[in-house]
Amino acid sequence: MSLINQKVSEALRSYAPSEITLGEMRDSAVLVLIAEWESKYFMVLQVRTQTVAHHKGEISFPGGARDAADKNLRDTALRETNEEMGIAPESIEILGALNDCQTYVSGYRIRPFVGLMVAERETDLSFQKAEREVRDVLVLPLETMMSPEVRIWHPVSRDGEMVPTRAYLVPNDGEEYLIWGATARILTNLFAIIDQVEQRELDEEGSKNLELFA
Repeated sequence: MSLINQKVSEALRSYAPSEITLGEMRDSAVLVLIAEWESKYFMVLQVRTQTVAHHKGEISFPGGARDAADKNLRDTALRETNEEMGIAPESIEILGALNDCQTYVSGYRIRPFVGLMVAERETDLSFQKAEREVRDVLVLPLETMMSPEVRIWHPVSRDGEMVPTRAYLVPNDGEEYLIWGATARILTNLFAIIDQVEQRELDEEGSKNLELFA
């Protein structure tokens, strides 16, 4: 069964995401980008460079801080994706938004939007990355990322204590990619929605403890 079928699309469009009060945080948005090619689905992520201000070398979604010219956070996610990966906003269908989350080190409130792009040819999955911000672009099979075998607990320091947090260790082309922090929280939210619609094995512990993730 297709992972992104009509039922999943409808569930994402009708999902009522929880919002976090902005307070002293800086507003931002990311695009949880799913690419379809030859009836297969891939998650598009990026490895950040060592020259960015925050989260150096980590795996993240395309996105960033809201600009004054952005009409809304949806526009922020699409603009940043275009700037960082060269993807035209009109080629992306926004399916819905996920729960707000925050970064504890850099002080951002993040609003994630789920977007779907259809690749007509394999070269459409070769992206024009912004060299200063993006070291590599990862195109990872969605089925692999949703497998229970890649779900792990990753220790992080919180208020002087080591706390286990949901993370993903994803194999691809002989490499293993550790996805943790806000990116992992956002993925867990998305996967819980898909799991429920598809009646797959639920990541119950991860889903019910979302507020504890780093």
